[in-house]
Amino acid sequence: MSTPTPGKQETTIAIVGGGIGGLLTAIGLGRLGYNVHLFEQAPKFSEIGAGIAIGGNSFRALQMMGLGEDYAKVADVAPPNHVWFDFVAWDTREKIGAPVSKPPYTNVHRAKFLDEMLKHLPSSVQVHFGSRLSFIENFDESSSTHTPDKGDDRTDTQGRKRTQGVRLHIEKPSRDAHPDYPAEPTVFECDVCIGCDGVKSAVRKALDLGGTVRYTGTYAYRGLLPMDKAVAICGEDVRLPKMWLGDQKHILTFPIDGGSTLNMVAFVSDRSKPESERTFHGAWVTPSSLGEVQKDYEGWDRMVVDLFPLIEKPEQWALHDLLPLDSWVKGRVALLGDAAHASLPHNGAGAGQAIEDALLLTEIFKHPSCTAETAPQFLQVWEEIRRPRANAQMVHSRRSGDLYEFASDLGRDYEKMGKEMETRWDWIWDHDHRADVERANALLKERGF
Repeated sequence: MSTPTPGKQETTIAIVGGGIGGLLTAIGLGRLGYNVHLFEQAPKFSEIGAGIAIGGNSFRALQMMGLGEDYAKVADVAPPNHVWFDFVAWDTREKIGAPVSKPPYTNVHRAKFLDEMLKHLPSSVQVHFGSRLSFIENFDESSSTHTPDKGDDRTDTQGRKRTQGVRLHIEKPSRDAHPDYPAEPTVFECDVCIGCDGVKSAVRKALDLGGTVRYTGTYAYRGLLPMDKAVAICGEDVRLPKMWLGDQKHILTFPIDGGSTLNMVAFVSDRSKPESERTFHGAWVTPSSLGEVQKDYEGWDRMVVDLFPLIEKPEQWALHDLLPLDSWVKGRVALLGDAAHASLPHNGAGAGQAIEDALLLTEIFKHPSCTAETAPQFLQVWEEIRRPRANAQMVHSRRSGDLYEFASDLGRDYEKMGKEMETRWDWIWDHDHRADVERANALLKERGF
């Protein structure tokens, strides 16, 4: 667990976005003693979606942050044999592969994960709900030619006038609509800003860091099923993580909530156009119906089709990802999590990459030479280490989806697919976080810190 470092409270850090990446970053930096402000546009902390996977790499990152023990309280234990998923052909029930994950590999309900992590948010971290970022800018008014605007009396939260830093322009809802929100300024200045505001990141857009958001040609139905009813239909085997593979479609199921709930995601893809020409119009997440799901999976094995009526409040998600970014950092602002590397869910690694981001940023910002003045150089070292791995996971995840839907170079060659699955995800699960920290410290030493 990180302990407060002398002098860190003099550096003000803003975090935009209160999802998994933003919350863990706030916990890590807040524990170090930084003056942390978290801006979240929702009226409270919340997570949409259902179950997420936390691989061995992600769990070890949580352990290094001092959060592993409490995470384990809400996580679902992996099967005794540590099989990640049984991959099965939908039409013949032929087993294609059963890759063994590097333990501990667990699943968890997003909301329960968030609730457990909230217990570790330091009381010193100030959270500003109902705060939507409209614009963000790096500024430097330290030159001798700068003339302050008449009446310019902006100060930070500690009453210190700042000549260089980051300026956030925040839109607040009307007090009539949200009478419980305290009155806050619409402009906030800080030394560093971390944008954790997701695939549609306003931070990324305002700083023109690129990041083409693209529709992948795939949408998914997501829902939760009562496990006891699923077992009554499919037998005890449904308690094990399973993935049913087919042409342009696949379905995955795995238990969450202590095994009382079955998380189900059914993917439907259209690869008739090149990746760069696939388009989607409308809301990305919409309520769905049993009829829509059944139509898309007409003719599929009843082992899975009979589960569809059990889905509670099915939703359809249009899946988007990012083209890999050339940079996550601009001046004193950095992108983290999905804002930097939103990917498809086919590796079960998206949340894990955000956790890795938060861990390494915390470890780098521990350095005694990381101050308000030097922070931009520390952000550069963090990006230099994290960006290649996270970008590689984005591309790899898309290709995993091709594999599942017989659209890869291996086609329907089950033997070759099974062989590929034996080691395909090892580079994600086996990652050495301590080696990242050692490399970061070496780079900082080379650069005079």
